Amino acid sequence: MELSVIVPIFNEAETLDEFHQTIKEALNKKKITYELIMVDDGSTDTTMEKLKKISDENKNVKVISFSRNFGKEAAMLAGLENSIGNYVSIMDADLQHTPEVLLSMYDKLKCNLEYDVVASYKQSRKQEKALKRTLTSLFYRFNNVLSDVKLLPGASDFRVFKSCVKDAIISLPEKTRFLKGIFSWVGFNTIYVPYTPSKRIHGASRWSITKLIKYSLGGIISFSTKPIKSVFIIGVISFLICFINFILMGNLSDRTIILLIGILLFCIGIISLYISRIYSNLLGRPCYIIKEKLGFDHKNKK
Repeated sequence: MELSVIVPIFNEAETLDEFHQTIKEALNKKKITYELIMVDDGSTDTTMEKLKKISDENKNVKVISFSRNFGKEAAMLAGLENSIGNYVSIMDADLQHTPEVLLSMYDKLKCNLEYDVVASYKQSRKQEKALKRTLTSLFYRFNNVLSDVKLLPGASDFRVFKSCVKDAIISLPEKTRFLKGIFSWVGFNTIYVPYTPSKRIHGASRWSITKLIKYSLGGIISFSTKPIKSVFIIGVISFLICFINFILMGNLSDRTIILLIGILLFCIGIISLYISRIYSNLLGRPCYIIKEKLGFDHKNKK
């Protein structure tokens, strides 16, 4: 198997037929032996019915269906753990990631043996709303200040990489995962190429502002201990403020007390984020539960 294409899917029934036809024609024209691993992340529309039909029509299509919605990170992990290609790619099914860019990254990786990963980054975010663009930009800035794992602004999960990179990623035991950061953390020689997302043909993005904020906080916590270390520094500064206030005024003013309460709650919030991450990993629950698999032979069932 030359290429494994992993496609995390959630409620994309409207786009599946067009996506499948487009990617199939592109890969067949290139004469690449491939498997298309489509992971249904607990969709509530007719996605699974469409996937069963596609799998029956195309022997190269393999389907993994989750018992519920576990999130895109879990879907990508399931695809990685069940892929057998010499090269692996991750792309979305909404047609914003095009087969042309996929094949361009694949060719670049094949022609440059010194590289292990060809990753894409968004050259333009004009299609996104202003608030989302602003929050995304702030995330990359905060992450690159706070974390030892640096991320290229606009970096995407849309990439092609060698199987050795896949093996390194799935060897990590952590349950709460942030794949963009994991790609940077495991290392390997990576080259970035710009791309402009195509316009969605159907529907709208499922990434709400709340989900983006939660995702961003999880990413920063996964690869940085600076926020929790800063709690100690904040505590020392707070103590000095109290001490100076007491020396100069003989007591603590209402404003100082309110300020300290706010600082205390902020510090408790930072600590709670790390504790919740530790708790989730200590439980040892799987990242996902598979309800059904289609198109896999017994040798590749995991």
